[in-house]
Amino acid sequence: MNFSDRKYLPFFLLFSVVFISRLPFLSAGYGVEEDSWGIVLSAFHTKISGIYEPSRFPGHPIHEFIYSSFWGFPPFFYNAFSAFFSAIATTFFPFILKELKFKHFFIGALAFAFTPVFFISSTYTIDFVWTIAFILISFYALLKNKLIVCGIFLGLAVGCRITSGAMLIPFAILYWEKNSIENFKNALKIGVPLVLISLISYLPLFIQFGTSFFMYYDQFPYPSLAKVFYKMIPGAFGFLGCLVMGICVLIIILKRNKIIKDDLYEGGLHKKIIISSFVVIVLFTISYLRLPQKSGYMITIIPFVIILFGYYLNRKLFNFFCASLILSSFFCGINLTDKIRGSAYSTSAVIIRVSGQELFFEPFSGPIFADYSKRIQKANYVNTVIQESNTITAKTVIISGWWYNQILVTEIPMKKNDSIIFEPYIDSKKMKSYISEGYEIKYLPEQNIYNNQMFEINCTDEFATEF
Repeated sequence: MNFSDRKYLPFFLLFSVVFISRLPFLSAGYGVEEDSWGIVLSAFHTKISGIYEPSRFPGHPIHEFIYSSFWGFPPFFYNAFSAFFSAIATTFFPFILKELKFKHFFIGALAFAFTPVFFISSTYTIDFVWTIAFILISFYALLKNKLIVCGIFLGLAVGCRITSGAMLIPFAILYWEKNSIENFKNALKIGVPLVLISLISYLPLFIQFGTSFFMYYDQFPYPSLAKVFYKMIPGAFGFLGCLVMGICVLIIILKRNKIIKDDLYEGGLHKKIIISSFVVIVLFTISYLRLPQKSGYMITIIPFVIILFGYYLNRKLFNFFCASLILSSFFCGINLTDKIRGSAYSTSAVIIRVSGQELFFEPFSGPIFADYSKRIQKANYVNTVIQESNTITAKTVIISGWWYNQILVTEIPMKKNDSIIFEPYIDSKKMKSYISEGYEIKYLPEQNIYNNQMFEINCTDEFATEF
């Protein structure tokens, strides 16, 4: 691939547009997710101790090692890594679509770039975007029959997020041939670099924790079906994208093979690509449903959803679908009204209640703006907690829950109050121990509920009061 060729200029422009579009959102802390602040905390501890500390099991070693190497840089710099990898992922996606004979591959790439969950995840410190970038480079290498390169980048994806190894199944469908000897050779070309990079990535974890690192956190009861569904579809694709997607699915079901596709393709998609795309969607949807805590878990399926809609829709409908995904980031936002961990909203917003939580629907402002506003509000609240805790002279433990990582990271450059101990969650035995040592126990809003859920107890309010 000769990138000096002028035919690659549109791809460089695409990279630039995607990267620049992220810049206004990179300065508001490290994101709204407690895991993104956990990554920064992990980087700090790894840097000062020289021993790799994962942000959470099973670890994201490549992602976390790189961040630990740049400890001390401001949030903009950390978040810029995600913006960069989002531009890389978006740039490789049209190469994939072009390889699959899409004639209108740039609109598909833009739809991917501005799908709300991908756009939002590319503006803060999290591993989702790094992972999908490596997966798409791997996928492109597979289509070009560069199997060793495919294995290398899939190994890097696994080193960022271990569930990426599931991509071996759809990849195997693509390279599977009738000749068993060829299958064995192909498997070695992909498998050897994949396994080597994966093993090297997770070796520090294995040395420290043995096989016990191979786990995931399921701290709280399974969410309500409304929350599971929201995070899986509207939370990922946006309200507008979700609505148009539903319309397109209905058209596909009603029209079936009556839709003329010859204006979208130079040639039809190979059956294996269609099957593989469905397999990716099924595998990563199952993975999400096991622990449906974040819409970001759905990012891997987005390119394959676009591929399938491109196959089943004609040019006009496909462009309509892609345009809805692009606009979904900027219009019809839905978020919490909570003044502490929600987003700011205007007088035009419609207030609704879902599963006991108050939400707003903002027709003229989209998810990317709501997320940015939420980051600002959460940062303001954390600063308030730290300021108020610094005025306390009595020995106090504060159960911080999902605020814990952000509080600790924010406190790093500050002079700390030795009377205060921040804890994520603590069981009844530890609460009694703190009380016996003369500590008062307080909790941040709602964390009494989640502390009870964490340890399956019902006594947090007996030992603690609200901060």
